[in-house]
Amino acid sequence: MKQLTAFICTLLLATSMGFAQTKTIHVTPDKAKIYVDGSEVGNGSYTLKFNSRTDFYMLKFECPGYITKQVKLFKNNPNKTIAYKLAKDEAFMNSIGPSGNAGGEEAIDLANKWFEVTVRDGMDEAKIWKRLMSIANRNFDNVEIRDKDAGWIRTAWARTTLENQVVRTRLEIKVNTDSDDEIIYKVKIYSELNNDIECTGDDCFEKYDRVLKKYVDLINELQNKMN
Repeated sequence: MKQLTAFICTLLLATSMGFAQTKTIHVTPDKAKIYVDGSEVGNGSYTLKFNSRTDFYMLKFECPGYITKQVKLFKNNPNKTIAYKLAKDEAFMNSIGPSGNAGGEEAIDLANKWFEVTVRDGMDEAKIWKRLMSIANRNFDNVEIRDKDAGWIRTAWARTTLENQVVRTRLEIKVNTDSDDEIIYKVKIYSELNNDIECTGDDCFEKYDRVLKKYVDLINELQNKMN
């Protein structure tokens, strides 16, 4: 009898300590992929089993058109069912990159890359500079560097705040000094993304391989009005 009582007490203790606990995860949208400690385990919902050696799992949820979410789920979480909702990726919806976007726009692979703009033969250098400055000023509130002698323009960061994200963009233009026969400018549109709107420092941003749609006309203007 004493042995049976001891066994029951041990079993109850193990249960109270969370041995072999299960927690059910539900993710919206239900097509979202679920990863547990880096391994894909399902879509939309999944039941986790905790044993005596596991205190938590690292979860990741991802779905096209939504911001990827990573969380740590602890065994001592009192809830048996936990629901997560992914926020829409507005930055993706409002930008164009190597894969185009959901609206079917043509792909543009120019973010954070130098591309060349060739100037039409015979165009006066003063006129070229005036056009470049006009394009920069119309698209950005602050031009940090405007060195006509060096042929160098660089704007300050322009921040675009979305519901859950911040995208910042800047323009840099430099004359290509390697070209002797024709005037060629190198252009780069820097694009960076912050998926945590409450984080405000420079280290909150990462390079983003997409350009906001509102800067596509800038690219076309540089490519069309200078040649």
